[in-house]
Amino acid sequence: MIDMQQSREAAERQVWSGAVRKLFRTMELHDCAAAPEIMESLAVFCQQHPRITGRDLSLLMARSFCVAGDAEAAVRILQHDRAHRRYAGVWLEVLSSGYPFPELYPLFSSRAVYPQRLMSAGVLWALDFNKVQLTEADRHEVILFQTVRVLTEQVSNVWKKSNGGGTLGVKGLSRLTGLIGKRNRPDRLFRHIGDVLALCAQKNGWNHVPSVLCLSR
Repeated sequence: MIDMQQSREAAERQVWSGAVRKLFRTMELHDCAAAPEIMESLAVFCQQHPRITGRDLSLLMARSFCVAGDAEAAVRILQHDRAHRRYAGVWLEVLSSGYPFPELYPLFSSRAVYPQRLMSAGVLWALDFNKVQLTEADRHEVILFQTVRVLTEQVSNVWKKSNGGGTLGVKGLSRLTGLIGKRNRPDRLFRHIGDVLALCAQKNGWNHVPSVLCLSR
């Protein structure tokens, strides 16, 4: 008896394999040593996440080549994608094998965390709480502060290579305080984020503590 589910999955895998292979040819990556394994793993991921965006696929491809030790291919991918080419060098750092990419990927994918350039501060990492999905259970002051702590700890990983040197730009604090009925107290969350980064620096033995900049309330 034919397993229709298995046959359908195999057909879907074949479609994604073809799409990924075409993308590799476009960027002249198909001759790279690690290309066959990376193409297959990406096809499996795309099959499981059919709504993946091109921006996210570029990050996954670049990360795969970084882990394989081919930084040149990773840079080529990032520079090919308009969403990433301006900050290709910044992305390359956090896509290297020493960073916990699986932990950071959901934040990158949701655009809750992304690099940004300011005239006054240069390139920084922005954390946009407007893009963070919260459940009803999260809308309690104690839980909310814990959620902000966890998110800040996750984002702190982007400064591993710089030994803590860098800046975190924060957006959407008023939305968070509004959810718990504290619309006039975003400064408490702002200070909390700074305290969490200081603890991260101490825990990791960094020589610097990332600065915190409020980009919008």
